[in-house]
Amino acid sequence: MRDILLAKSSGETLATHIAYCLKAGRALLLSLPLSQEEKQRLESDVLLAIAFHDVGKAASGFQRVLYGEQKDWGGKRHEILSAAFASSLLDISPATLLAVLTHHKDLPADGITTPGVGCLPSEQIPWGDDLTPIWKEMAEEWQENQALFHSDWEKICEALGRDDLAVLSPNLAILALDHTWLNRTIGKSGQRKAIPFDQRYYASLVRGLTIASDHLGSAHHIPTTIPDFKSFCVLRQDPRPFQKEAGQGEGSAILRAPTGSGKTEAALLWAQRNQRPNGRLFYVLPYMASINAMYLRLGSGISQSQPGIFGANNVGLLHSRAVMALYDMLGTTGDDCSRLDHQENAKVLSGLARAIWFSIRVCTPQQILRVMLRGKGWETMLAEFPNACFVFDEVHAYDPRMVGLTLGAAKLVSQWGARSLFLSATLPDFLSSLITEVLGEVPIISPNEVKEGDKEILDRKRHTLTIRNGTLLTNLNEIVRAVKSCKSTLIVCNHVRTAQELFDILQGSLGGGVVVLHSRFNQQDRNLIERELVGCSLPKVLIATQVVEVSLDVDFDQAFLEPAPIDALVQRMGRVNRAGKREPAPIVIFTEQVNRHHLYCNCRDGSHDADCRVYRSIEELQLLPNPISEGDLVTVANRVYINGYQGDDRLAFEEGLNHPDIINFEERLLAGAHQDWVNAIIEKADGVVEILPKCLLEEYKKRKEDGLWIEANSLLVPIQARSLAWLESKIDMSQDPWIANLSYSPKVGLKYDDIN
Repeated sequence: MRDILLAKSSGETLATHIAYCLKAGRALLLSLPLSQEEKQRLESDVLLAIAFHDVGKAASGFQRVLYGEQKDWGGKRHEILSAAFASSLLDISPATLLAVLTHHKDLPADGITTPGVGCLPSEQIPWGDDLTPIWKEMAEEWQENQALFHSDWEKICEALGRDDLAVLSPNLAILALDHTWLNRTIGKSGQRKAIPFDQRYYASLVRGLTIASDHLGSAHHIPTTIPDFKSFCVLRQDPRPFQKEAGQGEGSAILRAPTGSGKTEAALLWAQRNQRPNGRLFYVLPYMASINAMYLRLGSGISQSQPGIFGANNVGLLHSRAVMALYDMLGTTGDDCSRLDHQENAKVLSGLARAIWFSIRVCTPQQILRVMLRGKGWETMLAEFPNACFVFDEVHAYDPRMVGLTLGAAKLVSQWGARSLFLSATLPDFLSSLITEVLGEVPIISPNEVKEGDKEILDRKRHTLTIRNGTLLTNLNEIVRAVKSCKSTLIVCNHVRTAQELFDILQGSLGGGVVVLHSRFNQQDRNLIERELVGCSLPKVLIATQVVEVSLDVDFDQAFLEPAPIDALVQRMGRVNRAGKREPAPIVIFTEQVNRHHLYCNCRDGSHDADCRVYRSIEELQLLPNPISEGDLVTVANRVYINGYQGDDRLAFEEGLNHPDIINFEERLLAGAHQDWVNAIIEKADGVVEILPKCLLEEYKKRKEDGLWIEANSLLVPIQARSLAWLESKIDMSQDPWIANLSYSPKVGLKYDDIN
């Protein structure tokens, strides 16, 4: 005869687990950016939901599973038993009951639009007198352990501070929740039509906080207080005038400042000024590489000599490959035991970033949209958005649809008291106009040419520019001569294939000293290359694709660039004479690219549409006198984008801005459920799939056998999903992961060989 009830197979008792969850819940409630009145109301319902959420685990069948005596419980749901016991409390709120009932699974499927996977089984829910055989079986198993449960329930009530509940009869009641709460349909009897928005919104908050408390309590992680951002030092010197302006302004704003001028610090000064009590900061960037770099800068630090601004305890990393990135930052050297520890730590840190834990999150815009579009886990972040600060960095790099979605999201969170800052080195005027159209009149902050400190930025002339007819290959002899007479050269191509072809040629011509970097390396090798570039001396030549435009803090002496839109060219040029402390460095931009497929436009070889962003960028740059200034580049960006979004781009922007789940957020909010299709937007937004080169298969298997699943996955190579159509014959899709019969090397990456 057992004398304890378990909550976890690890041996943690039911009473102990719920006590930890209550402790986590109380700490969470204290850290919310809400009024005292709102917190008090939530406290009553959330803590009650936590107290009841796992009591259904007392059922004898569930206990046999936890004790290892049987494999599973046949699909029976303990949270339904928990909700039935909670229903015996007469004055329990619908929000509390819904949170208890759905803290693991979503509302029951509607049988029409929603599949049953991930949903509560409706046949197990006790409705009125219609009690099914499976429910009766579950109830009998719960009653079998009532003597043990009574003792645990007294301990739970003590931890809750509600001794009055200890006298509750240990009987199960029919679910005391109106049927409309569980009705997904959009008709009059469905939740969205029958229940007012404020009640659905509140129930979603209670559910999110209950789930977060359960996760944190299970891991024994108790949240700490939200720090005052002003207590951290953002600048080590006096602010420039535009930085000072950013740090003094209240409310949403637009910030435009050149690369290397300190715009990130200006954004953080803005966040310090605009933080409300317990307010969070979401620092949003479009690319994972730039997100990882910003996480180091704000959180854990680049090195011991370069600590992070806010410290690792306050900053979380949030994107679809965060576990792998964190594992690499923790260090992958050492024996298998230490690497397994790092693996577990990376998993924990990634999980905490998705919970209500860190006061600052560095993330993709898709993670913000997860809440608006109600993707999986949307309710946990819902509690953090009110009164938060959002920094949308590098907005020039967003595609038109993402710009629309982001502006729609910013407008929605502004209704919850949040404030947004949009920043870019080359934000065209038309984008500024779109932002003000959506959010209302907001100040535009930028360096002022009449103010000392700002003027030197705008007058700084880092480059001399030459526009050269032809391609990289037709001008190869000139490039080789220039490379031989220079310490470090950057060459940026628009396509991986071009970069690999040029690498083979220059490696032979120069006899070494050439490095190639692109997106078709696995994560392990790409990390090694990037660490060498940032931490050691630069190579004689770096041949890169667009990956060099984000995150890499490198400083070359000259560059040769394939044609691209002005915003991309500015980012590429920013990797040459980065600080502007040397004489203006030579930049050569070619009028044509090597590959016949145009990445940025629909132009054909030898001909250009008059509205082509690439063609207009080259045309406008040719008019600039050398050396060129930062102000010149902003002027070019405005001229290139003078007509704003046109044609398909305008349609995509409007589609994003007017997404029905955002503009009709109140009408469409369904408490107790998420939308599965959102994951396709969040996790696969870049249209990328991962494959394993056949030559790495044995190493992959060995790492998996050793339990090093993160290191195993670091061997996978990302490729564009659209490539599958013509790579199909080379990829075995019957295995997991997919195996590619393509050549791969740590120095060159994945090659498509003779495939066209």
